[in-house]
Amino acid sequence: MIQLIPRKINKMKIILHFKFFRIFTFFVTLVCLGCEDTQSNEEEKKEETKLVPFGVNQFHYNGYAPLKDKPINVHTYLPDSIRTDLPVMFVMHGASRNPKDYCFAWVSHAKAYQFITICPDFTDAMYPGSEQYNLGGMQNNGVWQDSSRWAFNYIESIFEYLRTEKVTTAESYGLYGHSAGSQFVHRLSLFTEPKHASIIIPANAGWYTTTEIDIGFPYGLKDSPITIDQLKTKFQLPIVILLGENDTDPNHSSLRKTEEAMRQGKHRFERGHYFFNTAKTIADSLGVDFNWTIETVPGVSHSNSGMAPAAAKQFYNKYKN
Repeated sequence: MIQLIPRKINKMKIILHFKFFRIFTFFVTLVCLGCEDTQSNEEEKKEETKLVPFGVNQFHYNGYAPLKDKPINVHTYLPDSIRTDLPVMFVMHGASRNPKDYCFAWVSHAKAYQFITICPDFTDAMYPGSEQYNLGGMQNNGVWQDSSRWAFNYIESIFEYLRTEKVTTAESYGLYGHSAGSQFVHRLSLFTEPKHASIIIPANAGWYTTTEIDIGFPYGLKDSPITIDQLKTKFQLPIVILLGENDTDPNHSSLRKTEEAMRQGKHRFERGHYFFNTAKTIADSLGVDFNWTIETVPGVSHSNSGMAPAAAKQFYNKYKN
């Protein structure tokens, strides 16, 4: 019996040790799970706080000081959360002020060609009517405004902000606009300095501010701030005028039909060619190089989603070279 007592004690010790080991293992597991949860939460929080997270998102922007009283939201699509060198494509919405729809229409192309899509939202509340959006707020009730207050300035400002926030290391961006967005884009090109734009694509504009110096603004450059010397530099810009070959309805509900607009053509397809041909004629008369091109898209009428594939390919071909 005396010999059996230590054995029982040893057995009890083993049982106690085993129980303590199981308890210890349980708590270690809890701690590890807690660490993993904390790490996971921190990673999720970090992803959430990024300016442009993966997928479709948006951010509020009031970083352009002269228009701090008229901030905008910016819809985004990021196809790859790892790379920081992706190129940037600005996509300007039409008169319906539906940038989110525009952004969604570009998702498949951004995935295919691997670029970031940036869709600024110029709401009708902040930028009412064609004067404040299509014409960039250059005038207010026909009175010229200080150029620092023009809505066009948002594009370069947002691009610099994307670089500062390390969303991209790209040194240039593409700029595309459809319909009213096309009007915004081509006037931005004429009246400001899009110094970081690698390609500028106005698509299916309803009417244009042409490069004619004897036609009064907003249909031409007469009585505008643009000088002949400044105009010469505009013909060197990487502008690609993109037109849907079926955008030929002379009775389209949103097509401007003033006398001045009708001189540019009966419909958008004619007016786009008029804008291009007039610019080329003037560039030739001034003896300067003309870098603009014009492209047409078969089977497409007045449609952003119809024009987007051709525009995205133009952008891709530009930045891959």
